[in-house]
Amino acid sequence: MGKPKFPRRKYAKPLHPWKEERIKTEKELIRKYGLKNHKEVWKAKTLLRKYRAQARELLGKIGGANPQVKKESDQLLLRLTRINVLPENSTLDDVLALDVENILSRRLQTIVYHRGLATTIRHARQLITHGHIAVGGRKVTIPGYMVTKDEENLIGYLPSSPLNMVSHPSRPKTEVQKVVITTTQSTQTVEPVKTEGKKDTALSDVKVITDLTEKKDEALPVESTSDKPGMMVPNDSLIKKEAHQTDMAGEEVKNTEMTQRSDDAQKKKIKEKKHPKVSKKEAVDKENEVS
Repeated sequence: MGKPKFPRRKYAKPLHPWKEERIKTEKELIRKYGLKNHKEVWKAKTLLRKYRAQARELLGKIGGANPQVKKESDQLLLRLTRINVLPENSTLDDVLALDVENILSRRLQTIVYHRGLATTIRHARQLITHGHIAVGGRKVTIPGYMVTKDEENLIGYLPSSPLNMVSHPSRPKTEVQKVVITTTQSTQTVEPVKTEGKKDTALSDVKVITDLTEKKDEALPVESTSDKPGMMVPNDSLIKKEAHQTDMAGEEVKNTEMTQRSDDAQKKKIKEKKHPKVSKKEAVDKENEVS
């Protein structure tokens, strides 16, 4: 049975620990899927080895009349389709064609990254371990949690997590929609221009045409000239505000310099009163008088 405090390990170590090819492939998997160490790769390999061994055993018994063989094969295929490792209507031969990446791609860490909830695969692991990710409203803090097909669409941020705020700095950045406004006497056309971002968003090109007959006196934040439509020209009010802010900042710097100079002068006067300067002749005369 063993001691409950020290459970048995759930992975099998490689037979030879220092094979260069195996170490290189494992390091690539660790880098690609953001794993902690080689043990997580060994766990996935052990799980895959278990499924393939069971499939080989069932394929050897499938020609007999034992109904238990068909029952166990259906259970194995149902298990693999439920975690979305195999598609529906698969066979035992498909189980033998599986790879380690088929198992690693179903981890919670990988799916959180691919769903756009994290910026990098390592960031996804951090969000999970810090308790910001929930599966069906239930907090899950295990990065290696095998996500089923039904739970895949229920992954999101925990309701009590601060990451639910769109302006949170830890959320992945999306594309910002820049709008170029061209104004004429009767119409205003708004044409969005997409910028380069990390993630693709569902923003579509939109053209909005609105009448400006009732809004001629309203100030626009961005205006364009009639000779060069589409050219961005800043508003006069914005220029005045910026100039006023720069003037105020310059005055504050001058005031601080003046106050520092006056403080330094006062300190020098106080030092001179406490320790007045004495010339060399006066110092010699005082020494002679003392002697």
